[in-house]
Amino acid sequence: MRSRHHAEVRKAVLNAIRPCDSLISRFQIEDEIDQYPERYTELAGCSRKGRRRIITLAMNAMFIVWSQSWGVRPSSFVWEVRDQEGHIHNHPEVRR
Repeated sequence: MRSRHHAEVRKAVLNAIRPCDSLISRFQIEDEIDQYPERYTELAGCSRKGRRRIITLAMNAMFIVWSQSWGVRPSSFVWEVRDQEGHIHNHPEVRR
């Protein structure tokens, strides 16, 4: 994956996540990109299917998939971005 995409996904996550939340969905990230395409020029230019693939790959590389940490359905596109103390996770190896 191109590093520009990776950086734009991370930027979208940090802008889209609410201060009180620890989880973010692919839908929330997509919504952020759709609302502010000028902030995410690389991702905004991709097809919807391509953008979803890029978001999923980048998020899996950066954050823990929520279904792995809580045992929910593996098809859910939700990631744990913050830990219990509110710190942003930096690597998928960070576990509870």
